[in-house]
Amino acid sequence: MIPILAVLYPFTIRNLLNASHLVIQNLADDPQYFCLQVARKFATSSHLRILRRLENSSFASSKFGGFTALLSEDRGAVAEHVENHYKLWRHPTKAARLADTAIATQLWDLAKRILEVAPTTRSTVKSKARLEYALGNFDEAIKILETNVGGSASRQLRHYRSEREVFESWEPVLESKKRDWKRNGNPVVLYVATNSLPFTSSGYTQRTHSLLTTLQENGVAVHAATRVGYPLSIGHILAGAHSEIDGITYHRLLPSFMKFDAAGKIQQQVQMLAELVQELKPTVLHTTTDFTNALAVRAVARAFDLPWVYEVRGQLADTWASTRPTTAQNSQRYRQFKLREAEMAASADAVMTLGETMRRNLVDSGIATNNITVIPNGVGRNYLQLPPGKKETRLALGLDVEAEYFGTISSLVDYEGLEILVRTLAKVSESRPNLRLLIVGDGVEREPLMRLARDLDVAHLCNFPGRVPRDDAALYHAALDVFALPRKDLPVTRDVTPLKPVEAMASGVPVLASKLPAVEELVLHQENGLLVSPNDLAQWCEGLELLLDDPSLSRRLGQSARKYVMESRTWRACSLKLKHNYSR
Repeated sequence: MIPILAVLYPFTIRNLLNASHLVIQNLADDPQYFCLQVARKFATSSHLRILRRLENSSFASSKFGGFTALLSEDRGAVAEHVENHYKLWRHPTKAARLADTAIATQLWDLAKRILEVAPTTRSTVKSKARLEYALGNFDEAIKILETNVGGSASRQLRHYRSEREVFESWEPVLESKKRDWKRNGNPVVLYVATNSLPFTSSGYTQRTHSLLTTLQENGVAVHAATRVGYPLSIGHILAGAHSEIDGITYHRLLPSFMKFDAAGKIQQQVQMLAELVQELKPTVLHTTTDFTNALAVRAVARAFDLPWVYEVRGQLADTWASTRPTTAQNSQRYRQFKLREAEMAASADAVMTLGETMRRNLVDSGIATNNITVIPNGVGRNYLQLPPGKKETRLALGLDVEAEYFGTISSLVDYEGLEILVRTLAKVSESRPNLRLLIVGDGVEREPLMRLARDLDVAHLCNFPGRVPRDDAALYHAALDVFALPRKDLPVTRDVTPLKPVEAMASGVPVLASKLPAVEELVLHQENGLLVSPNDLAQWCEGLELLLDDPSLSRRLGQSARKYVMESRTWRACSLKLKHNYSR
């Protein structure tokens, strides 16, 4: 027993203590809001079915109705529940809970209406501050708390003050260090990422891992580290000091006593990265958006007199704003977010980004053109082989061999615009009863999409397998007749080219996509895919039917797409370009 405890103690016990500290702080600050967030993260379909049964019982309808709707991401039902309980808006504690529910569901105007009529108490004041904070108004949120709560006793107030400092001008501190190693031969890279496999599976983590593995194959010594507290911060209490995947070691920065304010976390990350640099002796540091990663890496690079690379993978201020009212683009958070991102890119020794649209945005923000290199998304592993036949693939996945399948493999979030695929299915299936929709992935839009399919009476024609292993994703791509990329027309989607359509193109599948600048860098209309106006149902139906009715067109576009990707967008080609930049 003692040897087992000796192995477990350094991280398992430490993680439990840190997790307990986090839970206690959040419960003391706002038990309602914290419990909602935890429930949303861990709720499963079976949990939702149980809650729906409780909701339908006479004893529990008022207690569970809004909660079930919230977990199901049913914004309409949440709004209805909150509106139906308008008599509680003048009850301070219950009004705060209803307002927090509205905020969690991004019903901003409804939350504001509740808080305008609710009595001013500690609970409603904290909810008012939370609403302003969620909308990016740091000063207003802090002023509300300082005026009505006061002092440093409020963890919520300390948290907001710290985050405002980080977004404005705060810098971590690290004294200069003596470096006793030099840059000889191939570079040694320490790559600092936000998250990684195996705990997070996304386009972000797949890109990181693919770049690292192919860099290693090309003779570059690579090490990776993830942000401080990860993956404990997403619920993996048993995580240890390292994870090794395909020969790549991911170092976990798990402190003995974790800080939870924004500045404290970054400062802690700086200290732990400095220790890791002294151990691994890298010759270059590399990190990715957002700017908080860059703040930590820049401080360490300066202390050790090392070059550092900033990889701009997205316009994360725009991603944040995409789930808020248009006024959020004038908010304090949004403006400072953009300024700090530009500051980090300007101070890096080299800047990488995903495409020409993002490169132009960086130039417009003041970054020197000759300091920016485009490293696009690519493919490797199974996608380099000839795609398997549709029949054998569908048999392996349990899909209908004779049906016509269109769909996507994606994170199921609002800006992906996946609702139009369900509406396209409902319209086109009237004349094509053999049509099926396949949406692979998970996210906050999964329940709403399934609900819309039921409402339109096409649920029996849909398949939502959820998140699948990386290797299975290639099979799902190959099983499709048409891959769909229906992204909405938003700043974030106009600028950022996603990974999944690249994988679909490598699979020889014709792509039907929204006509957006970043997408046009990849999908060339009538050459390797078709482009249609975002959210134009008639064009989506017409484009889909054109591809399904003309097998020769689909085959030509698919073959052209695969040729394009194999020639210019493999991870090997990307890593060779990256290696060259490291060696400059």
